[in-house]
Amino acid sequence: MATKSSTLLAAVILIASAMLAAAVPPPGATIVQGNLMVQDKNYPLTYALAYQTTIEGDETIAVVLTARAVSGAKLKEVMEAEKRRQHASFERPYLKLEYSKTGELKYWSAAAGPTMLARARGSATGELNLQDSRASGKASQPSQSSAGFPTGFDVRFDTALLGAGESLVAGNTKKPGPAADVKPSVTGAFKGNGKEAKLAYVSARWREPFNDKPGIELVFTEKDHSKDKKPDLNASFGKFGSALIISVYEDGGIFGCQVVHPAHKQQGFTSLGDIKTSNFKFADGQVEGELTTDGSVDVFGETWEANLKFVAPLGAIPAELQVPDAKKPATATTVPDEDEDEKPSAKQAGAKPGEKSVSQPAQDQLNVKDLAVTKDATDFEYKTLVEQLGFKSKSDVKAACAELAANLKAQGWTTEGRDMVNPTSSILKRKRGDAALTIFLKPESGGSEVKMMTEGLVWDPK
Repeated sequence: MATKSSTLLAAVILIASAMLAAAVPPPGATIVQGNLMVQDKNYPLTYALAYQTTIEGDETIAVVLTARAVSGAKLKEVMEAEKRRQHASFERPYLKLEYSKTGELKYWSAAAGPTMLARARGSATGELNLQDSRASGKASQPSQSSAGFPTGFDVRFDTALLGAGESLVAGNTKKPGPAADVKPSVTGAFKGNGKEAKLAYVSARWREPFNDKPGIELVFTEKDHSKDKKPDLNASFGKFGSALIISVYEDGGIFGCQVVHPAHKQQGFTSLGDIKTSNFKFADGQVEGELTTDGSVDVFGETWEANLKFVAPLGAIPAELQVPDAKKPATATTVPDEDEDEKPSAKQAGAKPGEKSVSQPAQDQLNVKDLAVTKDATDFEYKTLVEQLGFKSKSDVKAACAELAANLKAQGWTTEGRDMVNPTSSILKRKRGDAALTIFLKPESGGSEVKMMTEGLVWDPK
């Protein structure tokens, strides 16, 4: 009997030890706990990145908490912008904490959905501990009105600290090759106006690039669409019953969302900004992750919600859908590649006889206050630190989009990617030389609210 009791006790201890080992992260693992709250929406933050940098001339330890892992390319882009005393954001949602080397929380900034919060102090508190090339600490701010809506956060973290100028090693390295031998599957809930629909099929395929980045099309349907050559198009017309068509970048950032449900009066509407990914991964010939709206979403009287988990095979990007190499920027002794009759002459460029003509982009650099907007634009708001312009229009979102598109075209701006226009939220992307615009529009008091994220404009007051 004693032998049996000893055996049972040993088994219990073994099981308990295994459970404890599973509950405690291994040494050196990144630990993140907490949420960001913006406009009464909670955004779980599950990844942490800490690095040494210089912001506005001050040596800083930046800690970035995100819903998706930050790529090495994105970190390099941000750090180079910080060296130039410019702003660069991470994939949304994110919370960026700026600590002094002594561990004092100095500033924070954040972005989630269509909202960006500029560098601020607020009533946030926090602390940072540096030991053995690791950064651990916490930060919090109680919910308070910031930029006219509730904002708050409460986070804790423990992660490796990158040295100044140190590169980030890619976590999930994408390997080119054929699609994995994995059966597509999708589980979870999908509702329209409170009525459940079973999304039983999912497929993933590459689509044309968007905003100079590769794009993935995820198609979820009620009926089998595996043999259809254009499942996204036909699913949007209800051929396969209820459907959800999602366009994402390789890191899981969503730039397209189309909802199809028989309970809706308006079929195939767009609801961008209401859904997000988590645990998203594309590697080794397959794509997987989770999609959620965090509850019911209202789109002009139609409600819908999704909470899905999926996996689908996806191979390497076909050559015809790969993003071409970016053109090298013009040097001081070259002229950008354009039509001969549009190239400035040596006289126009101010060159002396016998000298090579040089490009003078500064003469063509547009001041933000000269930027084309709608004719009825009011309530202008200029945020110089983050180079963001905001204003309001009496026109609805679609009409404001159309007027903006026409006015920007007349000013020499060209379309980047495909415009995402719908009554609830729209996104336009434009480019003009080295300058770029990302424009967000949403309904506001019978009209529209417009936010323009700018790059390459002159922000000196006129």
